[in-house]
Amino acid sequence: MLDIINRLFGYVISFCNKIVGNQYILALFVFAVIIEVLLLPFGIKQQKNSIKQAKMRPKEMAIRKKYAGRDDQPTKQKMTQEIQELYQKEGFNPMAGCLPLLIQFPIIIILYNIVLNPLRYICGLSADTITQMVPVVNSFGYSFSATSVATRNVDMMSAIRNILSTDPNAFSGIAGFNIGLEDLPNLMIFGNANLDLGIQPAFNTAAGRWLLWVPVLTFLVSFASMKLNRKLSYQPTTADDPAMGCSNKMMDWTMPLMSVFITFGVPAAIGVYWIFKSIIGVIKQWILKKAMPLPVFTEEDYKAAEKEMNVRPDKAPKNKSGRVVRSLHHIDDEDFEDTRERAIKHREALEAQEAAEAEQKKNAKSNSLLGGATLKQDDKPAQAEKKAKKQAEREETNKDGE
Repeated sequence: MLDIINRLFGYVISFCNKIVGNQYILALFVFAVIIEVLLLPFGIKQQKNSIKQAKMRPKEMAIRKKYAGRDDQPTKQKMTQEIQELYQKEGFNPMAGCLPLLIQFPIIIILYNIVLNPLRYICGLSADTITQMVPVVNSFGYSFSATSVATRNVDMMSAIRNILSTDPNAFSGIAGFNIGLEDLPNLMIFGNANLDLGIQPAFNTAAGRWLLWVPVLTFLVSFASMKLNRKLSYQPTTADDPAMGCSNKMMDWTMPLMSVFITFGVPAAIGVYWIFKSIIGVIKQWILKKAMPLPVFTEEDYKAAEKEMNVRPDKAPKNKSGRVVRSLHHIDDEDFEDTRERAIKHREALEAQEAAEAEQKKNAKSNSLLGGATLKQDDKPAQAEKKAKKQAEREETNKDGE
């Protein structure tokens, strides 16, 4: 099944390669455009989901205001539960926006297989034909292994191109070989041998060092595209949810850094596609925002939402049933008339108990110190008496000796 999908995508890239005059870098750009067009329905659905979430913003802010200033865990859980219930009532799925991102990773994997095996998936040669080509290529002074070429023949592309440019009939005796020089994808960027998209960026080769620009550009474009996409799409407020702001900042760095890590371990064509995909993705999001703008709310809209959600501006908010909503840990009992006196007495009793315990600990420590000092003073006469007794015993012993 995977091989069939690889072949299908390979035919698409082969078509793109032909319409751009066998310039592989331009073929990758056209391929990225085609992929974004195919994913456009998911982008439209994601934008509709963002609009639906944006429309709920006044009500969500009203719920957050209802529980503002209450940091105990049960109250936070209650607030989260009410927001989730609001999402379910409005038919909003927070995870719906993840689908386009999840689809991109299989495409990267498929493209990786195609880039590694252009003879099989772009040129359409069978595995047996590719294996039979290895001895012919090696007869021109190269040294490729038939075992490695079976899974990665991109390294042999430059050699095949050089051979066909000098001897077009070099592979004519191999069954199934039905391609010419014009059918081979030109992996060199505009004919520059130091910019071969089939080579991995590296520090230890001249061509690899030139291609180090690919991971650098991948990072910069990925970082910028994430920032721009966030501005072009709806983002929940981070003022009331600091964890969301922290998560966004982390994603701004981790995703671009991950792209750099990946592009160092794969042929440069993968990084180039990643760059094109990020740029085209920003353009697509800008078009969607213009065609399907997000709603804008006024202060009156927020007040209307607070009224609908029965949120009062003072410290005594109520739910729809008219019941006062309080902290489940009673941390705000002093804010209400019916519980203020009892809450104050309870707090004063706790403070008095803490003060008494502190005073008790202080006295115990002081008594301990004084007791130690008294003990030392009482020991002095006993020690002097013991010393005098020993001295008398020594004198008596001396007399007996005389």
